[in-house]
Amino acid sequence: MENSKYYFQCNKCSTNLGDFSDWFASKQKCSHCGSSEADVLYYKDPKEIVSLVNDKNFHPSSIWGYFDFLPLNHKKNIITSGEGIVPIDHWTFIEKFAKDNYNINCKIYAHRHDNNFSTGTFKDLAGSMVASVLTEHQIKNYVVASTGNIAVAFSRYLGSAGISVFAFIPQISIQLQEAEIGLFGQKVFRVNGDYAKAKHIAKEFAEKHNILLAAGNFDPMRIEAKKTMVYEWLRVLPEYPTVYFQALSGGSGPLGIAKACRELKGLGVAEKMPRFILAQPHNCAPMAHAWHEAKVNCFPDGWETKYPVYDNPETDIQTLSTGNPTAYPSLSKIVHQSEGEIIEVYEPKTIDVSRLVAYEVGVKIGPAAAIAVGGFFKSLRQGLIKNGDVVMLNIGEGMRRCPDFMEKLVYTTQHVNSVDECTFTDRSVYHKQLWENVAEI
Repeated sequence: MENSKYYFQCNKCSTNLGDFSDWFASKQKCSHCGSSEADVLYYKDPKEIVSLVNDKNFHPSSIWGYFDFLPLNHKKNIITSGEGIVPIDHWTFIEKFAKDNYNINCKIYAHRHDNNFSTGTFKDLAGSMVASVLTEHQIKNYVVASTGNIAVAFSRYLGSAGISVFAFIPQISIQLQEAEIGLFGQKVFRVNGDYAKAKHIAKEFAEKHNILLAAGNFDPMRIEAKKTMVYEWLRVLPEYPTVYFQALSGGSGPLGIAKACRELKGLGVAEKMPRFILAQPHNCAPMAHAWHEAKVNCFPDGWETKYPVYDNPETDIQTLSTGNPTAYPSLSKIVHQSEGEIIEVYEPKTIDVSRLVAYEVGVKIGPAAAIAVGGFFKSLRQGLIKNGDVVMLNIGEGMRRCPDFMEKLVYTTQHVNSVDECTFTDRSVYHKQLWENVAEI
């Protein structure tokens, strides 16, 4: 029976591709042109989204409050633990810094995915969506390649649905994530190589055993989950963001936001995409390097297809260790369309950023989130933030995801042998140095 709620449309040739049953049967590619990029379109009028987010009595408990605009037919198949409805903090301490040091008046919001109940990352959105869709289509096995976080989210959510996950992680992935995947009863393959090699072996394994393979950054399930961030901005905030910051590895977050903007176009609530300013650690910044090269050459014809590939990148932030940025051709177009930027941030500065945020607002952010916040400070210094901007910082990784990083944040400890050596110190003595360290980004 034809799906009466949604259908797929190929982004390249506009072919109607049916629903998830057809999408999975065609190996998650357009049956006409072979493209792996497709939008989920809904038969409902998108004006209903606007009415929903403006309803003062609407208080969703998870992303599934937006059920009518998510690609699931039956609520009985929902797998959830309250993901997606997270704090959006107003960070006035950064606003003051921008005003005092650059005479820039702006609003700063932090979308706090760092403390999601299930895994402490914004991969929980994808975990819930994928588990629910696979449940509806009675899929019992799933293969994923991951630097760590998405495999943890899939293992937890799909485990709740009784689905077996085969997770391929690169050598750089931390043992904590390996342990978490296994604790949910899922199979881990630690690959002797980088993320690109892990993806290659995962693909071969899926083909060998005829198991569905996670489709990566263009996966409609992940994009549909991520787009709900925009719905939450409209529901919670008094104004729509003009700038969006995120640490960049693959890019499903910006792809999801762009999808929501396409849905809402012409409805008077999100007429223009926020400027995407996406940040990568300097030890693994292939997209930032490609973008810089294109920009200095005035974006010549075919610029979006040219990017470097870094084997075994040396970054310590394993969740951002994508050395082969296959999403760059599509993602870079969106960034260019939004009049945004892709930048690199000096990786050791994540320590200074995390210390400052914890000091000022008591929020413990991990290194990937610190790259995003560090990207804001660098952008401010480079004149990329304008008067009147409304800035959204995606805080997508909490400290509990990376205990090794937290150990590096020690800075107030004094080693003593007796009480006479103990210095009485007011915490304010650290304030100036913390800000000076961040201002240097």
